[in-house]
Amino acid sequence: MSPRRPEHTGIGRKQRLLLSAEALGRRRYGVVFLASFLVVLAGGWLGSRLSVESDVLELIPKGNAQVDAFRVALRRFGAMDSLLILLEAGEEEGPEDLEDFADLLARELEAREELVETVEYRLDLEAQAPGPLSSNALLYLPPEALPGLARRLSDEVIRARVGEIRDRQLSPAALLFGELDRRDPFGLLDLLAEPLRKRSEALRFDLSDGYYLARDGRSLLLLVQPARPSQDLDFDRRLVAATREAAERVKGALRKERAGGSEVTVRLAGNHAIALEESELVERTVQQNLLVSLLAVTALYWLCYRRFAALFYSAIPLMVGQAASFALAYLALGSLNSASAALPALLMGLGTDFTIVMYARYVEERRAGASLAEATEAMVGETGLGVFTGAITSAGTFYAMCLGRFRGLADLGFLIGTGILLCAVAIVFLLPAMIAWNEGARRRRGGAPPGLHLQSFGLERLIPVSARHPRLVLGALAILTAGAGAAAARLEFDESLSALRSTRSRSAAAMADIAERFGAPVSSMMAVAEGKTIEEALERAERVRERLRPFEVGGTVGWTQSLLDYLPSPERQGRVLEELRRGAGDRFDPDRVRRALLQALDESDIPRDAFAEPLEQIGRLLQPERAVRLEDLEAQGLGRLLSRYVHRDPDGVQVVTYFYPTDPRFRRQPPPGLVEAVTAGEPGIAVTGTNIAGIELRKLLRRDAAVAVGAGLLLVFLLLLVDFRDPRLSVVAMSQLLAGVVLMFGLMSACGMSLNYANAFVATMILGVGIDYSIHLVHRIHVEGSAAGPGVLETGKAVVLAALTNVAGFGTLGLGSYPAMRSFGLAALLGSAACLLTALTLVPAAMAVWRGGEGGRP
Repeated sequence: MSPRRPEHTGIGRKQRLLLSAEALGRRRYGVVFLASFLVVLAGGWLGSRLSVESDVLELIPKGNAQVDAFRVALRRFGAMDSLLILLEAGEEEGPEDLEDFADLLARELEAREELVETVEYRLDLEAQAPGPLSSNALLYLPPEALPGLARRLSDEVIRARVGEIRDRQLSPAALLFGELDRRDPFGLLDLLAEPLRKRSEALRFDLSDGYYLARDGRSLLLLVQPARPSQDLDFDRRLVAATREAAERVKGALRKERAGGSEVTVRLAGNHAIALEESELVERTVQQNLLVSLLAVTALYWLCYRRFAALFYSAIPLMVGQAASFALAYLALGSLNSASAALPALLMGLGTDFTIVMYARYVEERRAGASLAEATEAMVGETGLGVFTGAITSAGTFYAMCLGRFRGLADLGFLIGTGILLCAVAIVFLLPAMIAWNEGARRRRGGAPPGLHLQSFGLERLIPVSARHPRLVLGALAILTAGAGAAAARLEFDESLSALRSTRSRSAAAMADIAERFGAPVSSMMAVAEGKTIEEALERAERVRERLRPFEVGGTVGWTQSLLDYLPSPERQGRVLEELRRGAGDRFDPDRVRRALLQALDESDIPRDAFAEPLEQIGRLLQPERAVRLEDLEAQGLGRLLSRYVHRDPDGVQVVTYFYPTDPRFRRQPPPGLVEAVTAGEPGIAVTGTNIAGIELRKLLRRDAAVAVGAGLLLVFLLLLVDFRDPRLSVVAMSQLLAGVVLMFGLMSACGMSLNYANAFVATMILGVGIDYSIHLVHRIHVEGSAAGPGVLETGKAVVLAALTNVAGFGTLGLGSYPAMRSFGLAALLGSAACLLTALTLVPAAMAVWRGGEGGRP
């Protein structure tokens, strides 16, 4: 075959621009190298200033009522996600060792006030309930508990209670109960702490020692309430690090105290630990995939080209394009997020195709006897046309992702789409420059002409077979595609989020162990009650609690947490005050109660002085002056704690009630009927949570995926029409792409796969990858005038290599620890292979049919 240089007369403006770029790169490669070096420097500097946004809430779409309610609730109140610390005893240790370890660890953590709100690990009724003889203690009782209070304050019960105190003082139990008896001679603490006890009993704890021990005594649980929600990864990092450091200090202290030290194992769970570990695993997985895919692609390059120079021809333009993309990311976005941080890995796989196809054309021309200038002109002037069409269509499919409402995916689509274009520009300038410099240096050294080779494993031979039997091939493909479509229709969408979790997550494993041993529900929902005043908001919060009670009794909800635990509603306090005043002359008469206690003490020969404090305080206890207010609690230093439950702004006051469903199924969807029962159509009450927001996010994700695919297909077709200026050529390319995508879904179904949140957007990516294969072949067949000429076969080799590099790059995702990432990689691998098959068969067959003979043009 004689070399053929592109004629400079009668060419279009796009081709003239490409040839000008080729001439600049080949003749002034020093200038191109300097400019590329400056781009890399600038991109590296700007890229180093990029921050990674750790707040996942910023990626959640806005404008959906349920999702917005969830975001606002988290912003105002934070999440009641607990950091769970599981202590496990060693072989030689028992419950006492776990309890000692827990006491020291809790003390260490409580000292970190900037990180930790509270640490709960034992049932300390005295510390956690209102003081038994404080002046407002009785206002925390529900009105229905007042008859029980009256019985405890009757003369007979007081006399019996004092008798029990006397008996305990004569027994070893006096060491444990003496002080509590003196402070609470009426036994009111049990009454006040009843709600607290019910909450603890909802879990499978062994409370014989008062600690949250498992029933086998081999593990103990601490519930740490962090100061910030788990969506803040920077905070998660500080919290987990501080917790591990505190655990090591406790181990060190116990080693000094005991011979042999402590064998207690400390494991972290809960959303804070899981979110941090998942982010670190993602980062390591991306790095691993980058390295493995680079090695796989490099090995494939060497196998197919057998030249080290070919590795640099691909790597250097890609590096320049990556640097320019990072500069763009800084200038346009300022930061990356957990989704757009995947830019380097994806761009590495997507940006190599252009170099492969162009360098393959150079190899073809040089092997046919063309000079360096002739070969690079053909490489850029002719093959470059297809490369830029492929770059624009690939970028367009990713730009289609910008139509979605998920910011992370929109950012990723924008960066990859623009990054593809930047890589294409870098290749057009740099590839002729590097080839000219390398071949010139070889000549100056007196070396032999380069040995040029392109290995494609014979797959390009499908092209002449398809061109010779076009109707048979098209019929077979139609049947195959129809069968794949039928199989694809059976694909199910897996809504489970478990596939997004790593199979190697230690925190997730610890969470599973905690759920099994303690039955601890750790995923909360929120009911937000709103009012113009704190009193109105508290009244609504009281109704929320009443409506949740049947779900607590039925076991659907484990327990609730609310501002009402610290500040009963004004209406409830008012009912208690009224009842206390109504009984002030008999059952709640402080003078009668005082006389009954003094008489019982005298009868039991117990000195009155030991009970001077309760005798003096009984009047204030039974005759509180007024209801407790929020300002009273804040004045006692509880403002920071209460901010978890109340938010005030110029529009009013919001009070949140956290409640914990017990069944793991309700992590993904709310319990049936619960939302309707709690809100009861009341505008001032809203229920939200990750399960409710998750339902809406799944709907939005499905919509975005459909919009991205539909918009991508439309955009690709329009760009093909603009580039080819022939509807028939555009239809050929689109038919190949659509058949490849249908085959991909059919193969996924045949492999037993299902769609999930990760691989749902593979179709969009394959639109950009798969269309390139047909574009290069359609361009070359149109130029050559033959569906199976030597030049078309050489282009077919390049398409095969491009597809194989995609398969090698995407296939490495299957090595990761994330089921979702593995499914993403396998789906992309199947999509690349399917589009390669349709490109090598459908395109030449369709072009041959439309030509009506080997000699004509379509």
